[in-house]
Amino acid sequence: MADLSKIKAVIVDDDVFKGIDIRKALKFNGIRNIMTVRDQQKLWEQIYHGEEKIDLIVTDMQYPLESGGIIDKEAGFKLIERMEKEKIDIPIIVCSSLNLIIPNILGSIWYSKLNDLDSNFKKVLGGLEKDSLADE
Repeated sequence: MADLSKIKAVIVDDDVFKGIDIRKALKFNGIRNIMTVRDQQKLWEQIYHGEEKIDLIVTDMQYPLESGGIIDKEAGFKLIERMEKEKIDIPIIVCSSLNLIIPNILGSIWYSKLNDLDSNFKKVLGGLEKDSLADE
């Protein structure tokens, strides 16, 4: 299993309570270095100009693209599309109240009070060991 304590994760979500739940699930699974941003513009600033390399992105599907902007219902798809187009290879987990299956990402987690986020993240994070983190 990859050592998750060494990775930096960024949560992209404008819902404060959901962000806290996701942070708790990541911490439960050993990830300690977690940053939360509320819009996509701040995420891109971190990707391009952040102090540390980002190892994992956990994104919602609907949130503002820029600070103070209105919620974009396609934000998560736009993020995945832009990362593919720019060949940015950071694993993505979608955590959304929309129960989606999205190809070419690390995994999708349905955000619901009925779901055990800790174990759902554990399953998806298990895919990281097969990924680039295992090489470090």
